[in-house]
Amino acid sequence: MALDNFIKRLSSGQKARIKRAVSIIPQSLRQTPTYNKWRRFLRDAQHWPADKIAAWQGEKLRALVRHACDHTEGYRELYKKAGVKPDDIRTAADVKHLPFTTKETFRDNLAAFTIRGGGGRYVTTGGSTGIPFGFQETIETFEIERAFMQSGWSWTGWRLGQRSAVLRGGFIGTENHLFEYEPFNRELCLSSYFLGSKTVGTYLDLMKKYGIRVLQAYPSSLNLLCDLIKEQGLQDRVLLDVIFMGSENVYEWQLAKFRETFPSAMIFSWYGHCEKAVLAPWCEKTMSFHAWPFYGVTEVVGEAGNAVAQGAEGEIVGTSFHQQITPFIRYRTMDRAVRGPERCVDCGRNFPLLDRIVGRSHEVIVTRKGRFISMTAINMHDDIFDPLRQFQFLQEKQGEVTFRYVTKAGALTEQQIMRIRKGLVLKLGADVDLRLNGVPEIPRTKSGKYRFLDQRLPIQYGDR
Repeated sequence: MALDNFIKRLSSGQKARIKRAVSIIPQSLRQTPTYNKWRRFLRDAQHWPADKIAAWQGEKLRALVRHACDHTEGYRELYKKAGVKPDDIRTAADVKHLPFTTKETFRDNLAAFTIRGGGGRYVTTGGSTGIPFGFQETIETFEIERAFMQSGWSWTGWRLGQRSAVLRGGFIGTENHLFEYEPFNRELCLSSYFLGSKTVGTYLDLMKKYGIRVLQAYPSSLNLLCDLIKEQGLQDRVLLDVIFMGSENVYEWQLAKFRETFPSAMIFSWYGHCEKAVLAPWCEKTMSFHAWPFYGVTEVVGEAGNAVAQGAEGEIVGTSFHQQITPFIRYRTMDRAVRGPERCVDCGRNFPLLDRIVGRSHEVIVTRKGRFISMTAINMHDDIFDPLRQFQFLQEKQGEVTFRYVTKAGALTEQQIMRIRKGLVLKLGADVDLRLNGVPEIPRTKSGKYRFLDQRLPIQYGDR
């Protein structure tokens, strides 16, 4: 913690210089003890028999519920009202006796469901459901998640320290500044905002220059990249070994396109979210999502809150073993999936499977210049949306977007409005006119969901 506080006091220039200096050390020698501990554990534990995994989960779940009851008023009252005690939890299957928590639970009662003095950092969800909220987590939680994530990546043959290109929403750039190379993580960061017919050749040249064989991308960004490569006949310009895709659902028509464009690349995806209650990567043999049983307890429930049968669709509910400051226990994600079997016969792992994620869509905004901006790239991972109860983007005309929002209490101050506008304009770019509009409520769809984007343009993007 002292080192963390020291780093926080450094200027951005000082941090950059330290990172450059440290980057010459092989990545395998500069990982944290927490990361190394979990990577070692997962190498062996991923192949445990089902009964050993179940015993481990039961012990962890019982300790988690006791921890939440002892240290948070919110869980203590929630379980008291439900008539549940920590000692009632004997196996992981007993999770069904616990009441659910929701996004609104934490948005409206964060202090009650967070351990006081836990020493965490405040993070926020991206708000992809239109219900933003923040919570507390530790840097150790981040390191644990990275260990899980990269353990899954290793199933593809990926190795720690390999260079990769990143075509996601983190790096915005400008028309004259399309990339940055980050030596610390050996990542070539490419702007997904300015990928187009005039720049695609530059992107491919950069990947070749830096010897890139691994690509991390949003599926929507990769879809556009493939279209541009095909349109300009550039299929032979870059050879990839692995393509990692996260944060968005992946569809069959996309996979066919990706494999045609990059025939030598292994395609690998996963399901996860900012709250870190469920992490489910594909395995090296199938496209089913394998929910890590050591990350948490994963359920798929129906409308009445009971587990759905194998092959049926329901809502994903997650219980995180590693969010200790703001615990997420039986957390309703608002994402939907088709429940699979409890074991993968192809790879032999005793992981609960999700056959398909059905609750995430490729919502895109179309700019005046014809750029497609994924809603995942618009997500804000800071506190600018904290004053809002809900929000939604509306597009009825190319290059124009209305940001509709519902406040938590009263009207926004001019400063708050300007901060939200500045953050969104930075993400959207100069070829989108943005209007902010406060509204009393945002209606649900007929299926009861909130749409992050109400897109009314006749977009053919999904069929390209």
